[in-house]
Amino acid sequence: MNAVVDFLVNDFLTEPTILIGILILVGYVLQKAGPVKAVTGTIGAMVGLQLIIFGGSQFSSTFKPIADAVSEATGISGYIMDSYAMKAASQEALGDRFGWMAYVFLIAFAVNLLLVFFGKWTHAKGIFLTGNAGTAHAQAMLWLIIANFAIPSVATIIISGILVGIYWAWSTTIAAPIIDEITDGGGFTVGHNQQVGLWFFGKIAPKLAGKKQMDCEEMDLPGWLAIFNNNVASVCILMFVFVGAFCSPLGFDGITELAGGGNWLVYLIMIGVQFSMYMVILLQGVRMLCSELTESFQGIQQKLIPNAIPAIDVAAILPFSPNAATLGFLFCTLGTVLSMGILLLIGSPVMVLPGFTPLFFSGGPVGVVANKKGGLRAVIICCTLLGIIQTFGTVWALSQIAFPGAVGWSGMFDLSTVWPAIIAVMRVVLTPFGITI
Repeated sequence: MNAVVDFLVNDFLTEPTILIGILILVGYVLQKAGPVKAVTGTIGAMVGLQLIIFGGSQFSSTFKPIADAVSEATGISGYIMDSYAMKAASQEALGDRFGWMAYVFLIAFAVNLLLVFFGKWTHAKGIFLTGNAGTAHAQAMLWLIIANFAIPSVATIIISGILVGIYWAWSTTIAAPIIDEITDGGGFTVGHNQQVGLWFFGKIAPKLAGKKQMDCEEMDLPGWLAIFNNNVASVCILMFVFVGAFCSPLGFDGITELAGGGNWLVYLIMIGVQFSMYMVILLQGVRMLCSELTESFQGIQQKLIPNAIPAIDVAAILPFSPNAATLGFLFCTLGTVLSMGILLLIGSPVMVLPGFTPLFFSGGPVGVVANKKGGLRAVIICCTLLGIIQTFGTVWALSQIAFPGAVGWSGMFDLSTVWPAIIAVMRVVLTPFGITI
């Protein structure tokens, strides 16, 4: 039994490229598209998704050593807002109970499928396919339930799995309309850590547009500023300026050391070029994946699960508005830094440090959504607000885990708002029964 569970969780359901390939293949088979189309379409979709995953991961791997070096140089210590830090912390906190995560994941996936299958009554449509985020969710929910409620082990696993499965189905479904709008009918929704956030900011962004809505991708800038009219150039230049400013506490010698002894200026220029390159890789991956998803999933929707929508990695929406994604990252960072200053001023016992993942993979997508619904002004306000919400939401979530040695929490919108809210409501409901800790 354990071998089967290990295979499903470690080798099958949590490998999004394999899972999406199987779903694409099933869709084409159900449509009787023929072996050539089924094979080429499946491989094309898998390669496209792998490009998205690769491009997205490279953003993090490029910026992480920079963030670590700046944190060490400034001497600021605290909890890190980062999904990987949360996974490491939850694994340590769970100890011998870490193996329960696999059962939580399987229950969640089954609940998600059932809710979508009975979508006529549940109205659920999104099937969560981002395995790496899914395992983090299973760990985090287990951590929260164990830290807050004294209930038997089997009940803990079942309750955690049901909550995660409902979250997957609900959050991916409410995000689907705005994702469909910004991708011009891309045929997918987002399955990550900020679906509710994308829905929320999609609702408020139109109210922030102002009298003259300026699209970040269509700004007609005069003179030399016209270089920012080009997406590739604007991402490169903005990231060069931002990373240079971010690295200022290191000084020239520190940046040189970070560059492995190379020239500091060349290093910063190449960082900007690399970020722009990763955005181009993402765009190519999205093009390959979306064309196959839109066509093949019609078979699954018609023959197996009516109205089902695949929920994939959030990085897939970044290329639909790369300038807005970059600006979203920058202003989310600004909101986070402002919030850190407030925490220092009020003498908060908890200090949180920004990680690249919530800044870019919440800030960027929210920037894309805000730009579509409200233009540049909405991007600035929404993403600054996002940084504030994620920072104070992380403090809220950290107060619920009862593990002082934890290195961090996800910091992304949903896990800093929806998830701690769920625990808070559960505590109110279950306190009279004497099972809260």
